Amino acid sequence: MSSILSVSFRQLQLSRQPLPAPRIITLIGGGGKTGLMFLWARCLREQGYSVVTTTTTKMCNETPPGFRITPAATLAAAGAILQKSTDAIPLLISEYLASENKLGGIPTDWVDSMGRDFPATFFLVEGDGSAGRSLKAHLPHEPVVPAATALLTPVIGLDVLGNPLDARYVHRPELFAERVGMNPGALITPDAILKILFGSKGYLAKAPKTATIIPFL
Repeated sequence: MSSILSVSFRQLQLSRQPLPAPRIITLIGGGGKTGLMFLWARCLREQGYSVVTTTTTKMCNETPPGFRITPAATLAAAGAILQKSTDAIPLLISEYLASENKLGGIPTDWVDSMGRDFPATFFLVEGDGSAGRSLKAHLPHEPVVPAATALLTPVIGLDVLGNPLDARYVHRPELFAERVGMNPGALITPDAILKILFGSKGYLAKAPKTATIIPFL
């Protein structure tokens, strides 16, 4: 994973030609987004950058070492948090969802505003959930992508190839089958992945026009 990450950063030239402000990176799609977000955040912090992680949806109430869950009830409170220097990387949330053991996301306009107000900071955003499955079909309100996203990264688990289109591998398999023109239970093919990525209701349907798109496979 570390070697893949290093290659990704060299391709993006983040160390020598950083993303233009606002530096908002949104991850969407299949399982692995949270781990990838934390991994990229650590890599950026090691290179000396200011980094914030957050979500615009819900995520599990878990963080690895080096991160701190930081609730903010208002945009002003979130901005105040960013002005404080800390060794831990903030995981900015709106609230604890105790009944679900999850963390509540912040509005997209908060991310856009903070991206403008803190142009030197990288904001890594988890923009949807997939129940840990390698592929998913989005509902109409998904993914929740900040308008100022500079880099949009659809995450796709290629481990699904050749496996049945069912709930073991795909979040909302019936809807996925409808979107890509397959029968539930049929074997997942590269063509199915291309259709869910580029289709009119697929992963990139809500991609901001100004965002660079680099899938992570």
